[in-house]
Amino acid sequence: MIVSDGLRDAGCHVVEAFNADEALKVLQTSVSFDLIVSDVRMPGSLDGIGLLMFVIENFPALPIKITSGHLDPAQAISKGANEYVPKPFPVKWLVKAVQDELAKAL
Repeated sequence: MIVSDGLRDAGCHVVEAFNADEALKVLQTSVSFDLIVSDVRMPGSLDGIGLLMFVIENFPALPIKITSGHLDPAQAISKGANEYVPKPFPVKWLVKAVQDELAKAL
C-alpha cells in the first residue's frame, strides 16, 4: 500500500491486485495498462515470476518491474523483466523508475 500511495501521490493511476491470480483477472479485462510492478513472493497459484511469464506471453509490449528481497537480479532480467528493483527500496526511488519507464513509452 505504501508503494501504491507513493505512485498515486506522483499522479499515477494505480490498480492493485492482492496476488497474481487477481492480477490475471484484472489484466484480462478491457482495461489497458502501461506498466506492472510485481513482487516475486505473493500468495496464490502463481508467484511474481509466473505472472511475469504470463505477461510476456500474452502482453509482450507491457513492461514489468519485478521487486524482491530474495531473487538474484539476473534471474528476473533473464526471465524477461525490464527492471529488477531490490528490496528494501525507498518508495521515491520506485516512483522515479516508474515515471522514467512511462516517459519512455511516450
